[in-house]
Amino acid sequence: MRSQKKKVFRLAPTYLLRRHRAKSNPLGDPALLKYWNRRYELFERFDQGIQLDKESWFGVTPESIARYQASALAGCDLVVDVFCGVGGNTIQFAQKCGVVIGIENNHSRMLLLQQNAQIYGVVHKVMLVCGDAPIVLRALRRETSTKVPYQPMEEQNDLTSNVSEAEETNPNSSPRCRRERSIFDFVFMSPPWGGPGYTGVVLPPGSGSWNTRKRRQWFQSAEEAVEPTKNLEEIPLLSATLQAASHLCWRILVYLPRNASIGQIIQLGWPSTVCNCYLCCQQREVTIEEYVVRGRRIAIGVHVEAQ
Repeated sequence: MRSQKKKVFRLAPTYLLRRHRAKSNPLGDPALLKYWNRRYELFERFDQGIQLDKESWFGVTPESIARYQASALAGCDLVVDVFCGVGGNTIQFAQKCGVVIGIENNHSRMLLLQQNAQIYGVVHKVMLVCGDAPIVLRALRRETSTKVPYQPMEEQNDLTSNVSEAEETNPNSSPRCRRERSIFDFVFMSPPWGGPGYTGVVLPPGSGSWNTRKRRQWFQSAEEAVEPTKNLEEIPLLSATLQAASHLCWRILVYLPRNASIGQIIQLGWPSTVCNCYLCCQQREVTIEEYVVRGRRIAIGVHVEAQ
């Protein structure tokens, strides 16, 4: 009787790896699987009890990028982190700076930030404010402004140090709202723009990831498919928050998607058409830097600073 040989099916290593990753995804959402696989890029101390909600998985800044951004602020006394989320940037700022004010409109997310900051040992250096970013920034300006006009030497002879009553109640009401000394050293904002649908899109001309392949894809696409997929005007509260932050501090860093149009980024430094005060009527310097992790372009940072 002829013995029957058992058939052995050997799975490819890549398939085994994918199956293992799929089984080790406790989030339950297949769209978040790739973010779970990169959890140690988001927080290097993830296994020590880091907590994230669903939106934070694709909204938090990777720790290596946040550490690099904070290294440029070493020695600053007071930093404002707008849209702080679960603390990706707030924690790194607190390790390098004196005090960090985090602004977030989700109270449950603020509780997660407190727990994450405690793991990194910086919870005592973080002050959290719950509310909409533009409203909180305007309130911070009213509470901390010294109301002392600060002008270049050629303009100091024409301006007095007295501030009218209307200017005290509403600093934006006066068309000659002067630059004031601020106690804030830096403002960082990371408006919500990420998500599972962020990748695999046709990028517009002038975007940060524009290359030969995407240029060919752009011109070969249907006419209705060539519209910019990441319009900065569609990012919630970006314009209003940037304008409010401009009155609060002269150094601002905005964390934006890598496929943002260069033309729209440059416009962030243009004089405002909404407010006609002294600060908003000035042209501001715009500097762009790219953030790359393991050869992948993650996002870009836009520095908007007063000249």
